[in-house]
Amino acid sequence: MQILSKDSVTVAVDAVIYFRIKNATASIVKVNNSNAATRLLAATTLRNVLGTKTMAEILSDREHISHTMQSILDEATDPWGILVERVEIKDVRLPVQLQRAMAAEAEAAREARAKVSAAV
Repeated sequence: MQILSKDSVTVAVDAVIYFRIKNATASIVKVNNSNAATRLLAATTLRNVLGTKTMAEILSDREHISHTMQSILDEATDPWGILVERVEIKDVRLPVQLQRAMAAEAEAAREARAKVSAAV
């Protein structure tokens, strides 16, 4: 899923949600399709949570983001008889142009340090 971060960087994020039905009656009576509703809520929650984070926070704080999403989803799906057991952010991919820019910046920093070392 494509997400726009707080600092306006578009990142592609893959996430997985593990959930189970803990109350079959509620999952049938309270929501039309509990499986689809839970997946849609997970996608919306992913966009909402990551939209408040910068790219650096998304890359470095995946475990905290996963726990935050799990608690939000579990609270929201509890009335439906669904228990969200785990949320995992599997992959975060940066745009190719941003990867190139970051690589060029790192290369320039290495060259600058090398020049300083050679001058001393």
